[in-house]
Amino acid sequence: MIFDVARHKFSEGLITLMLFAFVALIAALSATDVVAVEGGAPLQGVVQQFAVDHSLLSALLMFPALIYSGLRFARAAVRIGLYSASSLGLLALGGVAMFASTTSANYLSLMVIVLLASELLGRLLYCLGPDKRLGYLFTAMLALGVMPLVDSSLIPFVLLLLLVIIVVRGSIRETIISLVGAVLPSFVYCYIVWLLGGEFGVAFADIWSMAELQISSGALLPYLTLPRLVFLGATLFLTVCSLIAYSGVRMSLLDSSRVVWRLLIAVALMLVAMLVFIPSATPALLVILTLVLTLMLPQLFIRIDVMMATILYLIWVVLAFATLF
Repeated sequence: MIFDVARHKFSEGLITLMLFAFVALIAALSATDVVAVEGGAPLQGVVQQFAVDHSLLSALLMFPALIYSGLRFARAAVRIGLYSASSLGLLALGGVAMFASTTSANYLSLMVIVLLASELLGRLLYCLGPDKRLGYLFTAMLALGVMPLVDSSLIPFVLLLLLVIIVVRGSIRETIISLVGAVLPSFVYCYIVWLLGGEFGVAFADIWSMAELQISSGALLPYLTLPRLVFLGATLFLTVCSLIAYSGVRMSLLDSSRVVWRLLIAVALMLVAMLVFIPSATPALLVILTLVLTLMLPQLFIRIDVMMATILYLIWVVLAFATLF
């Protein structure tokens, strides 16, 4: 298998993705500090309790979930021509990023966030590309709307991204589709609570108030181990280099591809600001940030020479494996 990730064939990229999904499965099987959580987002306790009660099944789910997620947004990036040259490098790079992001005690919750983020990013890339379909926009907003039900700290992210998408799309019809898609999951949750005898309005208010419960939880600190901080720092550095490479070729890209690049940069800056200024930030924000940054990395590996690309890729892979410790 070649280590020049930008020139991977599909089989090589898929094998790399499967390898890291398998290692993530092994790491999940080895997790001994998985505990159920009280309170938090409506589905967070359910997911963590499932991980406690069915640890083997939860770990086994990591493998197909990560492969599906990797294929989802890698395929979208290739189809819309996001880079200056055709590359399947995102398959391997996505596998590395998802593996390093989900090796944690709450791996199942993070896996759900990865699934939702891949659906959001993959479908959003489609609806911003040359082939603009409203169905992609609606399903992307559905994935976005489910996120606060899994992790309440994502509420500000959902609101800000929804605002950005409405501004980018512009038309009234697409604004309505975006709003309906983002709100529908919370409406369904509140409707189920009402059917079970609860109050519809109270259930909706609880979704928003749950974010306040996470301010003092300190969930981010145990997740930010030294190896993971180094990996995130390396990812940020590679992303900055990728943006420099993109600036040199951006005029050769399609207008739709440049729109996607601007959106990715805006989302990345938004997530960094939230991590710095919002006290209720959780690992879910870092997972989404890592996936957004990884979407931009292939442009760097396309532009630099083979030897340098191989060295940077191998160092990044070693840093990803270090997050296990």
